[in-house]
Amino acid sequence: MRFTVLALLGSLTFITGAALAQPAPAENTGPNTSIVRTVTGKMTFRTLSDGRVRGGEDFRLLVHPDGTRQIFISKDFKAVNAQQSMMTRVDARFRPLETYASYWTRDGFKGSIYVTVSGNELSAVAFGPKGRIESALRVPDDISVVHHGEVMNGWYYWSEDAGSKTPQSSSVYILNAAPRGDAQVAGFLAESRFTRLGIEKVTTPAGSFDAVHYRLEGQEALEMWIAGEDRLLVRQTDVKNDREYLLTELNVVPAR
Repeated sequence: MRFTVLALLGSLTFITGAALAQPAPAENTGPNTSIVRTVTGKMTFRTLSDGRVRGGEDFRLLVHPDGTRQIFISKDFKAVNAQQSMMTRVDARFRPLETYASYWTRDGFKGSIYVTVSGNELSAVAFGPKGRIESALRVPDDISVVHHGEVMNGWYYWSEDAGSKTPQSSSVYILNAAPRGDAQVAGFLAESRFTRLGIEKVTTPAGSFDAVHYRLEGQEALEMWIAGEDRLLVRQTDVKNDREYLLTELNVVPAR
């Protein structure tokens, strides 16, 4: 029996050693096959009346072979002394899989939050002045997570009926990016109502786009124009509050 055990151990050692001795795969010297397309750019926030710059954001979007997308956004909102760092990953339909956001306001650091969506279960873990706070809730199929990165505003209407000219709605889990006092970042479930108005030609410093025009219904009626297969915001106006969000730079690099 002892001889058999030793023989087995010797065999396993030989097999393990042979496996370890196998040469490593040659390093890739061509395009990264994990990335189908990389999109980078900038947005500028300004006043409609006189063009005063209020802030802006830089973004980097990665599109993967399975259709999932991951976007990284750094937002410098100097008009309100706010800085936001955000990441979202969505499936091929633009339904959210995970989101991270970190918020600074004029009152200091307001915390960070990590949100995941699996089926109809949304889980969130927030960190901030009040410590670690966990929450979970059931969400509808048409859910989106709003962390206030402007360039991806078109992702929140992924479940729309593109042929409808009447008001529609979508479910959104909205992160509070500017909590007051000693509060920290948290999220809440709401309904967003919007109307798809058709395709229009829009020209910005980043170029000319055939963009879908949306009107958001509610207390503050916003107009937004969304373009391309990545559903990026190219322009948004808020006439009531004298605000405009404009795509000013765009670079698209196919990886293969």
